[in-house]
Amino acid sequence: MENQPKQPNSDNGFHFADALILDDSSTRSFYKNLLQGLIHKNNNTLGVIQGFATLLSMEEGLNAEMIENIDHMRHAITQSSELAKIILTAGGCATVDNKSCDIAVMLPHLEQSCRTLCEQIGATLQINQAPNLPSVLSDTGRFNDVIRELVKNAAEACVGSEQADVVIDILAPGSVSPDDTQHVDIFIRNTCADIPADKLPQIFQPFYTTKDNSHQGIGLTTAGVLAGQMGMRLGLRSSEGTTTAWLSVQTAPTS
Repeated sequence: MENQPKQPNSDNGFHFADALILDDSSTRSFYKNLLQGLIHKNNNTLGVIQGFATLLSMEEGLNAEMIENIDHMRHAITQSSELAKIILTAGGCATVDNKSCDIAVMLPHLEQSCRTLCEQIGATLQINQAPNLPSVLSDTGRFNDVIRELVKNAAEACVGSEQADVVIDILAPGSVSPDDTQHVDIFIRNTCADIPADKLPQIFQPFYTTKDNSHQGIGLTTAGVLAGQMGMRLGLRSSEGTTTAWLSVQTAPTS
């Protein structure tokens, strides 16, 4: 496992998504409602376009070019609809219900999901799990979403490098974070070209990406917002050919 610093707040090269931790102010509620309304209106418009695309496809005598154009239209509609769902989550509109979560129970399904994701992208996955991990405080479904977003980002970044490997290290309290904070620390790392130091502070900002234009640049934003909603700390460091995401998760209270 990668040798990691002992103090989460020390100057260790990690840039944390603390600014994305959302509060319960009235301003947030206003913009949350505004965003939800905008997405709803947008989906209604997409539905109308989808309807016209369907009507066009039913016309007789369509040539190959028209059929191809209709297919492009349908693909764009699907992409826009999927992006709308992601934006709602990235905008803090997702419902989060923190409960005690047993990592050992959750991990097999998550591992299979992440392994399949990596294989589709063209990377391999390795998981190193400390024994006897305590339960953590999280929303299981949203916790899985955060891990998958981080794994996807790592896999896409390392494809084309000499070693397209993604490694997840899950460490017990006291291994990285101080014992008295009772945090399970998860590191997701890959081998790829370093992200320039002046770009790292932008990495959690929406629609910012260090990859090509086929990437939306909202995966890390989504991970950062969900982590903040669940009370987790998420940071990113890129140095010496390795990019590492650090997710620090509070353990669940024991009865």
